[in-house]
Amino acid sequence: MEKNPKQLKEHNIILKNREEMSLSGINEVVSFTDTQIILKTVCGGLLIRGNSLNIGLLNTDTGELSITGSVSYMKYNKSKGNGGVFEGIFK
Repeated sequence: MEKNPKQLKEHNIILKNREEMSLSGINEVVSFTDTQIILKTVCGGLLIRGNSLNIGLLNTDTGELSITGSVSYMKYNKSKGNGGVFEGIFK
């Protein structure tokens, strides 16, 4: 029996020189602008801020995402569950 790829997701972040970011375990891109990206990950909500942010690759089947631009800030929300992406991010 083959397992569903979404059930096997881990959440990882690789940030190169604060300009290239590769992420895994992404469930949803909630919103994005060139200065802010809000994500729903398998570990909860994630807020990324910076300048000239751009989403280069989004694979919803594997949960992989790549971001380019100048990353200056990252913060997870307090809860690790699926709900409340905005809860705790902006406090």
